[in-house]
Amino acid sequence: MTDPIDLGTALDTVVERLAVQFPTFKTVVAEDEQGADLPVPAIIVQFSEIEPNPDADAQTGQLPCLLHVEARVIMGHRTPKVRREVIKAAGAIGVYVHSNRLGIPWGAAIVLAIEPDEFAPAVDTFDIWRIEWVHSLDLGDSYFVDDAVTPTEVFSAFSPDTGAANESGYTLEGG
Repeated sequence: MTDPIDLGTALDTVVERLAVQFPTFKTVVAEDEQGADLPVPAIIVQFSEIEPNPDADAQTGQLPCLLHVEARVIMGHRTPKVRREVIKAAGAIGVYVHSNRLGIPWGAAIVLAIEPDEFAPAVDTFDIWRIEWVHSLDLGDSYFVDDAVTPTEVFSAFSPDTGAANESGYTLEGG
């Protein structure tokens, strides 16, 4: 059994992976860590939605869901050819996250959108593009705790000839 996914640690891991992959960005942070002064170019990452996914329920007691992740590429208007550069960067992030698990035991990323974020509050000062993708995962603990030895052989017998006193009468199944 795998340990449940900690969403805080997962967000930190996504931010770290993007920072390593895109070292030319001055800032790569989670949305809740950005300060008032934001050195650009920047990538801001957030988990924006946990969408229940009942069709993927494996009946383990966990919540099957799609985790929506958004990254915003932010470049200042003074950047030469800013429109061209911001779309190139957004496309590169989309390519990087496509089918990538980003070091976390969840489903591979499915990119949903790569588009300008024209409603962002700082759109007058910055050129901002949004990349959205989802990962499938199961939140919470599983009912199935595998802390014992998994059997490798199965033996059978018919009642009433069962139990330790009748072990010699058991039949190895599939063998």
